Amino acid sequence: MAIHDPSANPVEHATAALDTAASAESAGAATSPRRAGWLRAGAAAPPARRQRSPWVRLLVALTSSTALLGTAGLVAAAAIVPPIGARRTAREAAQQEVLSQLGPDERVVARAFASQRRWTDMWRESFGVVVATNRRLLYVGAPPTPLLRPREDGPTELLVESYPFDAAFTLEPRTLFRGYGRGLMLRTPAAQVDFIVDDDSWTSALRVSQASAAARRSVTRDEEALSATTRAPAPPAALYVRYIVQRGETLTGLARRFRTSPDVLRQLNQLSTDEIKVGQRLRVPKVDLDTLP
Repeated sequence: MAIHDPSANPVEHATAALDTAASAESAGAATSPRRAGWLRAGAAAPPARRQRSPWVRLLVALTSSTALLGTAGLVAAAAIVPPIGARRTAREAAQQEVLSQLGPDERVVARAFASQRRWTDMWRESFGVVVATNRRLLYVGAPPTPLLRPREDGPTELLVESYPFDAAFTLEPRTLFRGYGRGLMLRTPAAQVDFIVDDDSWTSALRVSQASAAARRSVTRDEEALSATTRAPAPPAALYVRYIVQRGETLTGLARRFRTSPDVLRQLNQLSTDEIKVGQRLRVPKVDLDTLP
């Protein structure tokens, strides 16, 4: 039996090698993913991506910005605008609290609906009532509804502010928010409080301001009358001399120096406070100059 040896014939050996390579390429092509058409030899390049015109890009940008601004506006409105019925509920609760706050023989002279906006409440409006009684100025308000959680069931938490008429404060009608609103401005030596008043309650707010001012004047007159009855009498007029205030001197120091009291010096010179200025002429009790310190 004859054995065929391809190596014996060079032509047959080359043909067998080409067949083997073609078979391997066919097997690899069957197992490997198919190449994109444009990567094959002779294939045309893909078409270039079409660019948007500047007007189209501008329109898309404006539409996106408008959507963002609209969403932000809705969120801000939900945070600032009170829920439906919150104003009426808060005012009813505030009026009930005012009645419970009144003491014996205390009565309401004037009242007006008002509101406040505090930075601690993210400038959300809290509604209440400001009241002038025969003893003090009173404000009761309900804080705004929480944003992140619903208000728990139970009695409404109320803010109560009380200002007795013998304390140092003023309540005057003023324009608020650079002239865009009206209200009552309460000033104390330590702080300033604004009460926002709508047009329907403006007349009532003026009555509250007038009642508060009248009560404050009455208290001041009573205090001055009481002070006059307990004040030490001044020395006879013949014993008064003129004195020019020097730098660094105070009314208390001058009273000690001239062996008197600040009340006497205020009475002699018709002073409402203890403030004196350098070069000011004062009437002081006459004493022996040699014994002055």
